[in-house]
Amino acid sequence: MSVKVMSYVWDIPLFKGSDKLVMLCLADHADDNGVCWPSIDTIARKSGVSPTTVKSTLKKLEASGWLFKKNQFKKAETGRLVRSNNQYQLPVLLLKKKADEQTDFEQSNFVHSKIERSNLEQTKEPDVVGQISTGGRAESDHKPSIDPPIEPSVKDLVPSQLETEKPHDPVLFQIPLKGKSAIHQVTQSQLFELRELYPAVDVVQQLRNMIGWCKANPTRQKTAQGIMRFIHSWLCKEQDKGYGAAPQTQQPKATDDRDVLKRKIRELEMDINNENAALLSFQQRKSPVSQDAAKSSQRKLNEMMAMREQLVEELGRLDGE
Repeated sequence: MSVKVMSYVWDIPLFKGSDKLVMLCLADHADDNGVCWPSIDTIARKSGVSPTTVKSTLKKLEASGWLFKKNQFKKAETGRLVRSNNQYQLPVLLLKKKADEQTDFEQSNFVHSKIERSNLEQTKEPDVVGQISTGGRAESDHKPSIDPPIEPSVKDLVPSQLETEKPHDPVLFQIPLKGKSAIHQVTQSQLFELRELYPAVDVVQQLRNMIGWCKANPTRQKTAQGIMRFIHSWLCKEQDKGYGAAPQTQQPKATDDRDVLKRKIRELEMDINNENAALLSFQQRKSPVSQDAAKSSQRKLNEMMAMREQLVEELGRLDGE
């Protein structure tokens, strides 16, 4: 359990109802990097939400960019790959940023309220203007005013419109969406957030690539509900590739070889997952063409599995040096 991630989720008021329960359950299983893989039944049992609601909530959170799902597979006793628990990645940096914004907002309101209360107390006139003697006369010659005390106008205590007006957030990119003239605008503040989330990626160049891809594939353009998932998925893949990463100091050759092997294994595992999904799709169809495609896909899958085993063995030898 990551106490850090759970505290971020608690402090974000955007999460309500089942969204908050599911996010808290994921944070309860996550490490400090936001990675976890609980089953749907586990999330439903711990959050008190039905499995159907859990699935729809996860889908909604993923579309909003609050989590990233990665399908995982394991080898069954028959030798075939079958689905395992999904792996979920919570965007820790984004959660921290939103939680910090809420904390700063609450502190600002507290200080502002305290200043207002202090100003009101200072402007009030004292209730007693003189002590009453035994003769019933005030010791002071000052006569108390019968007019009500004039308190400062509430208007004077409210910051001006210039102080509360939000600064202009310029639009830097416009990604085409499904529908006539529909676009998704990427502002400067959103660009900064994406750079924080994906430090190893040239986010500006990748946003240009996304725009080019959407224009070249108009039938595959995304909807307004799915565009954030598309952006995060694209940048997440580029982050894994290490594009735009700062040059690292030279390391021993053995370490470099291990890093290369690990990267090859990760890329191969992604290809295996994609090929296995294609194989399952072919097997569900009954046409002769689909059966031939399934056989070809199975051969390709076996070759990639064998190649992965070779890379893992080679990595094990390097680790043993």
